Amino acid sequence: MYRRGVSSRTRKLVIGGAAAALLGSALAVGTGMSQAAEQGNAGASSGDINALVPALGFSPGNPNATADRVGPTGVKVPGRCPPTQAQVNAQVALKNANLPSGTDLESRIQRFEKTLSAIQDLKCPASSTTLLGRLNSLTALRANANRDNILRGLGLNETPADKAAATGSGDAAASGATGNAGASSGDINALVPVLGFSPGNPNATADRVGPTGVKVPGRCPPTQAQVNAQVALKNANLPSGTDLESRIQRFEKTLSAIQDLKCPASSTTLLGRLNSLTALRANANRDNILRGLGLNETPADKAAGNAAS
Repeated sequence: MYRRGVSSRTRKLVIGGAAAALLGSALAVGTGMSQAAEQGNAGASSGDINALVPALGFSPGNPNATADRVGPTGVKVPGRCPPTQAQVNAQVALKNANLPSGTDLESRIQRFEKTLSAIQDLKCPASSTTLLGRLNSLTALRANANRDNILRGLGLNETPADKAAATGSGDAAASGATGNAGASSGDINALVPVLGFSPGNPNATADRVGPTGVKVPGRCPPTQAQVNAQVALKNANLPSGTDLESRIQRFEKTLSAIQDLKCPASSTTLLGRLNSLTALRANANRDNILRGLGLNETPADKAAGNAAS
């Protein structure tokens, strides 16, 4: 009898524990659902949304602000605008079960359009971000038959995830570049395009697979600082403009420096990006397109782009 009583009591404890566990699970599920609803995720994971929604290009406003502020395009916008990137991502997810993920032009355009719609849903104007100017630059490429390859080749960084990946893959310019004949090291570090691939091991004897998928000497490419120094050595004045031809010249001179340092162009991503730039020569609006795209080609541009977003 004594043992039966203990067994009965144990069963009650077990049942009670199971009920508590079920209640805890229900609460956890409910909390998770509530958080998902808060994030506005309807059919797309937050990871996907965070990787696909274009960066707003301007610091978020103060939700308690009552006065206007000057937006990124120079016009006044409500001081509370733009929303945070997280708020915009959540609104995009709420309204779009599937957001196009392609690198083709039309997928990019759709992502910009849906993000601008989310900005308006959150009661902020497009002018509180840089999205509209960048969208206009994308739509201007529609007439170019090679538009998708151009965009892929430019390595356009439109999303926070893209920006992080680009910063991680590029070898940031080191300070104190030497061999500078006529241009300050600061100018060179800000103007020479990033190589797009991690530097090789100067002591390597075997080949490595380069960024284009072909084998390159294991010592290649040189460091960004070495390339900057070589560009400065050979060029008293490096074009600093944001126009297409200035950009092309900087790429060509950088590729020449790579070869001077006994490494092939294929040990960097420079040649593909240069080809995408030269493909724009036939476009009458080429300079405005490039400025509007916010193309991050130099270490200084990348730093500015990351700070803006």
